[in-house]
This record gives sequence, structure tokens and C-alpha cells, in this order.
Amino acid sequence: MKEAPRSITIDFASTDHRLLARSFAALAVISVVLTIIAGALVLQARAYRAQYLAAEKGLAALAESMAKNKPALEERQRLTQNLGAMNALLDARDFSWVKLLSALEQAFPSGVALSGLSFNAKDHLVDLEGKAGSPEALSGLMIGLEKSVFFRSPQLKRQSLDKGIIEFHVAVIYHNAPAGGRHQELSRTGR
Repeated sequence: MKEAPRSITIDFASTDHRLLARSFAALAVISVVLTIIAGALVLQARAYRAQYLAAEKGLAALAESMAKNKPALEERQRLTQNLGAMNALLDARDFSWVKLLSALEQAFPSGVALSGLSFNAKDHLVDLEGKAGSPEALSGLMIGLEKSVFFRSPQLKRQSLDKGIIEFHVAVIYHNAPAGGRHQELSRTGR
């Protein structure tokens, strides 16, 4: 005897349709949430683009403003340079070699000879080169420069002894007008 072929049976009752319905509902909610998030991102991207365009317009306006103001700024720079040059001319006009040499004469002790002098008008620096007969004479020069109302911050840059003679280089800052009212006295008396 031959047996009858077995038939395939599907039991639809064992499938949990409620679980599938819940899963479908959850997927639908997730899809809606993702769509809302995507929409928010698109709106935010548009807002960023609008800000970018506004910033670009602002930069263009700033560049245009700078281009308009460039000639005025160049003119201001030129005037500032001219004022600096005028101040230098006024300082040079106020400088008197006679006053400088008179002030040096008052500060120099005996036994010191000056062999070179240079003056830098920009920083009022006087470079003195010379010879001193003794260390005491060189010390007297430094003390005289320190005590003078016309000079400040004397510095002995170099000294060398050659056959009993001290050769020196001194840098000192010169004040055209001393502190107090002595400058007026000196200018009236011609000293």
C-alpha cells in the first residue's frame, strides 16, 4: 500500500498579527519623526545660508567702504608723516650747537681733550671721543656730565690706555632745555 502524499498545511492562526501591526505603527511613527527632523534640518540649512549671504553682503559693503575711505586714510598717513617731518625740523631749529658746546665746556674738567663729537638729533644722543691724561680726569668728566642739567645718563662705552694716555668714548643724552627756569636765564645771558 501506498501512502497518500502528505499535504503542507499552514496555520495562520499562529502568526501574531498584533505584533506586526504594532511594528508597522512604530515604523510609521519613526518615519514621521525622521521626516520632521529632516524638515527641521532643511529649514536650519536655509537659515544658515541666509546668514551666510547676509555676512557676504556685509563683507562686500565693508570692502566698498574701505575702498571709499582708502584715499582719506592715505591722505591721513601722508599728513602724519609730514607732521613728523615738521616736528623734526622744529627740533632741529631749536637745537643750538653753541649751547651744546657751552654745556660741554662747563662739564669738561682740565686734563681731558675732545677729539670727536657727533650728535644724533632723533634721540638727542651725543657721542664724545677724546683723551684723558689720568683716570681722575676721565672720572671728573663722567661726574661733570652727571651733574650737568643739560646731560643725562652718561655711559663710558670704551676706554683704552696707550702710552699713559686714556682714550675714551662716552655716550650721553643731551637736553636742549634744562629742568627749571635755568634755560631762560642762559638764553638771556647768551650762555
